[in-house]
Amino acid sequence: MEKLRNLLFYGGAMPDVYRNCRDEIRKENLEKLFFFLSVEIVFLLMALAVCCAVKSLAGGFIAYIIALACALVLLCTVQSCQNSNIVLSICADCFLGICYLLGLYLGCFVYPDEPAVCFHVVAVVLPMLFTRPAIGNILRTVIYEALFIGCSVNFKDPAVVPTDVFNAVLFGLMGCVLSTYYIRALTDNVVARCKLKVIAETDLNTQIPNRNAYENHMNEYPLRCSNTLSCVYVDVNGLHELNNTKGHNAGDVMLKTVAQEMVRQFGIKDSYRIGGDEFVAFVVDEPPRTVRERMSQLVANVEANGYSVAVGCATCSAGGIQLEVLIKQAESRMYDDKEEHYRRRGIPHG
Repeated sequence: MEKLRNLLFYGGAMPDVYRNCRDEIRKENLEKLFFFLSVEIVFLLMALAVCCAVKSLAGGFIAYIIALACALVLLCTVQSCQNSNIVLSICADCFLGICYLLGLYLGCFVYPDEPAVCFHVVAVVLPMLFTRPAIGNILRTVIYEALFIGCSVNFKDPAVVPTDVFNAVLFGLMGCVLSTYYIRALTDNVVARCKLKVIAETDLNTQIPNRNAYENHMNEYPLRCSNTLSCVYVDVNGLHELNNTKGHNAGDVMLKTVAQEMVRQFGIKDSYRIGGDEFVAFVVDEPPRTVRERMSQLVANVEANGYSVAVGCATCSAGGIQLEVLIKQAESRMYDDKEEHYRRRGIPHG
């Protein structure tokens, strides 16, 4: 039962693994939705041109116009709300609904004397377009196939109704089975990519995001903030000396301790080890005073473990963020703090 549940709700993956991949799945579905909506708009424009040129096909003209208008609205909505998971899910459902209903209308009302081949093709293909839980695809297929059968029985030529009903059941079952298998394959691919990404973006020693993750995600922070963005730059004091006197294992313990405190104060998603003894954290929409308090707590906790760090911070208001300048300011203030650390101890540093 657990395997069946995971197959229907999580694409065959374990629930926690699937949840960890949701961001990657959302990005993939967003790209697909943009592409499929664009393709749909192009095909609808071509269909309208054919309807105008061939009078025998003009019966679907109004349906194509309505579908085109809906597709354009969806494309604009997705473009303006692409960070909202709920909006993305609703738009994907609406896109599928447009395709289903257009096929149903053409098959049952525009060409009632002919088998609805278009709808049956749609019923097989549509459930495989997005990486989504198989149970949702099955429910959508059942609902639209039932609606199609109802319309066929009531509005189509009785001579083709048995064929359409049989095809609806056959292709509906085929769509459910094929889409469930295909969604599992899509989910496996996403999970594999996520695992590779974690390996590539995780520092093996401290288990926090590394420089690859830092460079891949740093430009996202100005887009995330609505008030302020702060950069905290941290450098470990005495790492090289510790490595030389007590060995690299002792240095690794020091780095792990600092990384744990970075995560405790700023969160694992926003903390990075960007060099041998350098760490950076970004803080979104927190008052500068709160950021300084966290920095002070970081320094105190590190010192309580017998180590020392130099820290620097810079804050910029949203709307005018120059990320490289912000980071350089934080780094410069960190070096000032480091110089002060060595000056107090009478140790030359340069």
